[in-house]
Amino acid sequence: MRNLFVIISTFLVISCGSQTAKETRQQHKDSSIVETNKTATVDTSFMDFFDKFMWDKEFQKSRIVFPYRQDNKKITTSVNWRHLSFYTESEYIPILNSDTFRVFDKEVETTTIGLSIVNFKKKAITNYNFKKIENKWFLLSSENLSIKSVPDFEFIDFLTTFSNDSVFQINHTVFPLPESYADSEKDYETVKTTILLKDWKHTKLVDFANKLMVLSNIDKESKYRNIFYQGVENGIWAKYTFEKINGDWKLIRIEDYST
Repeated sequence: MRNLFVIISTFLVISCGSQTAKETRQQHKDSSIVETNKTATVDTSFMDFFDKFMWDKEFQKSRIVFPYRQDNKKITTSVNWRHLSFYTESEYIPILNSDTFRVFDKEVETTTIGLSIVNFKKKAITNYNFKKIENKWFLLSSENLSIKSVPDFEFIDFLTTFSNDSVFQINHTVFPLPESYADSEKDYETVKTTILLKDWKHTKLVDFANKLMVLSNIDKESKYRNIFYQGVENGIWAKYTFEKINGDWKLIRIEDYST
């Protein structure tokens, strides 16, 4: 019996040592990911990078810096990584931005970006921390936080009230409201019209904008806010534009060029 115990103990020590050595090798491999990617083609923009980061599982894994901090959990190696699907199962990506072009710009000067995804139903956000290393974007960590931690919470708070209170919504919409859309009956020719107060229908934007993407480099001083609806492998493209007028946010334009 004593000999059997010695054999089992020896086997466990060898197994543990083998597993530790395996994890150590994997950690060294993971730590070399950044170095390996330095020689690859540079990222043209954060949004171009993020699109591939969502869809390509191997690419995503290659752009994680391990050990990875997920709330209070640490993922030590790529072996334990689980693909983050983000918006791949959605029809569109709702994006909050302070101007028309920056979110799609090919040149992003900043070297760090926090990407927050707002869950209006749970009143919480998930924040993902990205860093540019040698012109390549990498995901460093993520955490779940209160919705009050989102960048530009002042507008997010307004948007919640705007969606839930029909009287508030009317009082914070400029009428007649300019509207542009692609007319499917006229070969998607752009049509410009206006919506009158009497024709307005209450719109609960937070339902359509749940999982709203907010980037940390948003210009909080801008008097404009745009909510883009960018289709995921389809023709959806729409935008709601808000402007701060005399200290109050107002919906000033709706555009829908979906095809």
